[in-house]
Amino acid sequence: MSRCITCDKPVNRNKAHMTIELDGNTYLACCPMCQSEFEKDPEKYIRKSKSKHPRH
Repeated sequence: MSRCITCDKPVNRNKAHMTIELDGNTYLACCPMCQSEFEKDPEKYIRKSKSKHPRH
């Protein structure tokens, strides 16, 4: 199961509120509030996501 880019809540990819493809990565938001937070500062959440799940 994937996780919300903003709040880290488990999210079913097929039921996510928002899905965004960016630089070959897929980011999900679980609700409109998380989408709004992501849109305010996407780089903040992308950096946080990459630090939690670095590519090998």
